[in-house]
Amino acid sequence: MAKKLPSRRERQNAVISLFTFPAAIVGFYLLMNGIIEIVGLIIILFISLIIGSWAARYVPDMRKKENKNKNPYTGLPQKTAEKKPAKISSSQKRTSRASSSQTTGKYNVRPDDVIIRLPLKELEGLEFEQLVYLYLKATGWKPIKTSEAKDGGVDIIVKNKIDGLKIAVQVKHYYMSKTQVTVKDIRELDSAKKNHRCIGTWFITSGTFTNAALAEADTRRMKTSDVVFVETKIIPWKEREAAKQQVAVPKK
Repeated sequence: MAKKLPSRRERQNAVISLFTFPAAIVGFYLLMNGIIEIVGLIIILFISLIIGSWAARYVPDMRKKENKNKNPYTGLPQKTAEKKPAKISSSQKRTSRASSSQTTGKYNVRPDDVIIRLPLKELEGLEFEQLVYLYLKATGWKPIKTSEAKDGGVDIIVKNKIDGLKIAVQVKHYYMSKTQVTVKDIRELDSAKKNHRCIGTWFITSGTFTNAALAEADTRRMKTSDVVFVETKIIPWKEREAAKQQVAVPKK
């Protein structure tokens, strides 16, 4: 049961007390220490009463519709309480699961089967990231996608197949683009790995690296994979998966 709100008069008295009570304490303290006389105490109480009464005028009448979203004591606007999410029915849950194939972890992109069938040049950046994720998963890496709000420059986390140590993976889709991965990108990934407690780093791009970036990656012992890796590893795997999908489609 919701707690009953005090009446407007009770709330007004509370506001007045908020001013007069501290003033009374201060006044009595000054009186006891001989700083003021009884007249001074009366003046302090009188002034605090006037100020409190003036402030109490702004206490809203909560019975009025226009005061619904105001603070009951100050009359200032306040945020309405967030409504609790409605319970999801079993049918809604099934619908949610059915449509989950159209979302990939932290992003809303096209379904995985569509991503696998599309040419690389038609994929958006996040879809290429999903393609890399699917490839790593299919080849035994057990990848985990990072949270969108907390990726910190790390898109995927995998474990080294040899020693089991965590590797931070950054993915850039620069296919058929003049844009290259730079030294700045390498340094940012190397720095971001600490936020995810990763030991190693792996930069995967559908484009190329600048010579300086490759030198920087070598200094930091970062694994790099460019368009050659994508064309010789990921695309052949993608084409095999697309062929499997066509075989799996029943003939009408």
